Amino acid sequence: MTTAPGSLVGATVSRATAALAVLLLAVPLAGCSDSGTADPPPATSRPGCGLVKQSRVVGLVGRRVQVSAHGSLADLRRHHRRLACATLAAGHDGRSVRVVASYHPKPYTLPRRSCAAGWVIAGSVQKNAPACQQDVGHGGRTRLIVRWQPYLMTVTVERPDRNWGGDPEIALAMSRDLARHLGVREAAGDG
Repeated sequence: MTTAPGSLVGATVSRATAALAVLLLAVPLAGCSDSGTADPPPATSRPGCGLVKQSRVVGLVGRRVQVSAHGSLADLRRHHRRLACATLAAGHDGRSVRVVASYHPKPYTLPRRSCAAGWVIAGSVQKNAPACQQDVGHGGRTRLIVRWQPYLMTVTVERPDRNWGGDPEIALAMSRDLARHLGVREAAGDG
């Protein structure tokens, strides 16, 4: 069927094409984008963003939380873009867990600034990592730095008290959870 320019059928096709183009352009603005992998975006409503075991984060900050995420597993793997998840206790009582991962295949030098309460080593002979524990007001902060080749991760746990005895071990376990999501072979074991 042939239609003359300006006919009713031609105008309807043009409007439909324009509407489809607008719809396709609007999809990324609605938060849907194709990362090229099967990775889901971080679950920003769950403690730990779906990147680490939720039970580990809930044990530190509780169930009522505010969560924010930046980046994705696919972007970190493919484009070497930083990935971060922050989980804060609702009510701002000073409890939080922040997990940050970046592509960093080169050697890493630990920060030279002092670590007020001291450095501790978390883990075992097979896998260990340094963690800085610091007094922050009446509370405390534990910041673990670990390499899961080729990624560098920091896990920071803040609390309103200084009952931080197991925080380095929990932080190391969370980093392993994330490394497993990234497909790091070294993280596949139980240790």
